[in-house]
Amino acid sequence: MLRTGLVRAAAARRLARRQPLGARQPWRWLATLQPEAELLAKPSSPDPWTKPDPFRHSCGSSNEKVSHSIREFLQSTRQRPRAGLQPDELVVKCPTCSPGKPRRLAYSAHLNTETGAFVCTSCFEQGPWEKYQELAMRRNFQNTIPKTRVSDPPPFEFAEHTLEQLRANLNQHEEIFAALTGQDKGQLRLRPEALARYGVGLGFIDTEIPEITDMKALVEGSDHAVPCLVFPRTAFRTNSFIENNTPSPAAKPLQQPDSRRLSRTISSMISDTHHDEASSAHGPVLADLPEFRTVQLKVVGWNTAELEMFVPVDEAQPGLFGFHIAGPDSSDVILTGHELDAVAAFQETGIPAVSLPKGPYQLPLDAMRALERFERIYVWLDDDHQGAEAAKLISRKLGVDRCLIVRTQNGNPQGPRSASIALARGYNLPEIIEQAQPVQHDKVLDFSALREAVKFEVTNPDLIRGVESKDLPGWNAIYKGLRPGELTILSGPTGCGKTTVISQMSLDFCKSGVSTLWGSFEIPNVRLATRMMGQFARRDISSNPAEIDYWSRKFEQLPMYFLKFHGSTKPETVLETMRHAVYAYDVKHIVIDNLQFMMSMQAKGIDKYDAQDAAIATFRQFATEENVHITVVAHLRKDQPSTDVDINAIFGSAKVTQEADNVVILQRYGNSDSKVRCINVLKNRFDGTLGKVYISYEPDTMAFKEIPPPRKRKAVKIIKTSGKLSMADRLMAEVEAATASDDTDGM
Repeated sequence: MLRTGLVRAAAARRLARRQPLGARQPWRWLATLQPEAELLAKPSSPDPWTKPDPFRHSCGSSNEKVSHSIREFLQSTRQRPRAGLQPDELVVKCPTCSPGKPRRLAYSAHLNTETGAFVCTSCFEQGPWEKYQELAMRRNFQNTIPKTRVSDPPPFEFAEHTLEQLRANLNQHEEIFAALTGQDKGQLRLRPEALARYGVGLGFIDTEIPEITDMKALVEGSDHAVPCLVFPRTAFRTNSFIENNTPSPAAKPLQQPDSRRLSRTISSMISDTHHDEASSAHGPVLADLPEFRTVQLKVVGWNTAELEMFVPVDEAQPGLFGFHIAGPDSSDVILTGHELDAVAAFQETGIPAVSLPKGPYQLPLDAMRALERFERIYVWLDDDHQGAEAAKLISRKLGVDRCLIVRTQNGNPQGPRSASIALARGYNLPEIIEQAQPVQHDKVLDFSALREAVKFEVTNPDLIRGVESKDLPGWNAIYKGLRPGELTILSGPTGCGKTTVISQMSLDFCKSGVSTLWGSFEIPNVRLATRMMGQFARRDISSNPAEIDYWSRKFEQLPMYFLKFHGSTKPETVLETMRHAVYAYDVKHIVIDNLQFMMSMQAKGIDKYDAQDAAIATFRQFATEENVHITVVAHLRKDQPSTDVDINAIFGSAKVTQEADNVVILQRYGNSDSKVRCINVLKNRFDGTLGKVYISYEPDTMAFKEIPPPRKRKAVKIIKTSGKLSMADRLMAEVEAATASDDTDGM
């Protein structure tokens, strides 16, 4: 319902902007839509960037009363609202899900200052202003209001001289500045004017001190500091509700240390350019636009692998890199996965470009609201298998009627993967964007739509493999990576470590940018998250409580989400929540652990097999329709021996394995005390490759490690005799020993 409401509300606002001013009556048009659209939509204005004055006489008495009520109520609850990514929007505390959350996560509700309608991008609560007041009067929300008259502290504010120094650092660093702006081979060919318009700077991070305590260290660095590119995320500075209470521009000391995330280094991206051989960049720079401000800095290592940081981590107001570039008359925008791709695309095409805020494959709801006013959106992500799938998903979220997908390689596997690399290798970016194509209807296809995809798959089999595991390289040779649109069944005896293995593998994929949703129906989420944090840190964090906060901050940056279910749950309820997660968080991998616990007590006798078959069928259909990978953990039949089992040993009817694209069995190798496990792929619909991978559990790292196949031991039968053996007796003894050896290998 929320997804339908958001799409229809956005369509209503776009339609209203296309009509003459005298014909705009959005409320009358919206009366035929879903209630969610009525709540989320707002009356359109001739200029969507004009800051509305809620107290102007033209608003009418009703809007004036609502605005006055909003102002008084926010003051009485001592909130410090943030300016949203729309001119008439505030980001306030959600009355439903903010209790119990830290302050940096409590401000998740987007409030329309003209109508009072609100929607929370965290819990999806929504309604009119009266509903917000009613929910906020409940005891759980009232308990979060400070007892003193002191309101929540204002959002973090960057000092302008600090941002200027960061930009000056980039111009003064000859090596990095030349790599970005130079025209030689291996250089990105970005214009200094384009970098200045986006406010790109250069900072320094001390590798020996993983925590940032002030901005001075970022600007000046130290003897052990490494250079990092700094990308500012911008938003509206204020609106009519908070413009009189804007904090002082003096920089506030950074109290919370930052955390690091996995990232593709900038220098490695530039190295990709070695494979082959009157600008809109001029304009006002960020410092000359007083209506915008920098709300967050993204710091990416230049030559240091796996370094990506955000300043500040806490209390960040929603913002986008390049948000200030698009003016009030802009109807088109380019959406990229990386910041330098946005700079390159804007420099060459003249179309405003912004980058995704949470990795190259995720579009959060906050960013969706900022893109609602544009009539045409060019989705320009990395031109690989994972980027192509993400582009389709994002286009469906934003509306396929206004999205065009840009393919940089355009069918050539040797071509550039991104916009910045295409610019560095001399490609014509305006010609590339002119060949952008819309997303076709997913229910009607002809061969012309499949021709290029078939050719690409046949000629480039290695490039269509899914996201590969970094922990288990031998697994990639058999399984060929995690691919969207597939259903995997993981089974094994009780206590062999199925949950431990799948939690480690899902965490491995998540670190590669695969947004993951975990549905643990057997183990509580707290216990599961504790185990995953230990696997993430590669140590038992309970032995050193001082590190818990550090690893928690790092783990929190991963696109990992959890279903709030436990025990028996109806599949319809689970599917509805999964659909919301796919839409809101761009989830690409869903884990169900396990099928029997989810379906317990919902049917008896023969009916339980039918209920399980129906659940598997719905998961199969969901994986295909939403283009996500679903891993379902299932038990074996209770009467199975401890030796090798086949595909028919999984609990339930044959439909369970027939619907699955992949069937994997996890077994112990050796006796019951052995830490060695065998992952046996019994079905692989992708290319039919089957085989075994051996892993061993390491308690120190709380994870499994891939090991070579154990050596087979040959059993020797000792025959006692009083004399010498005859030739016939010797041959008989060798045959018996070989037979015993074969029996041992089968174990």
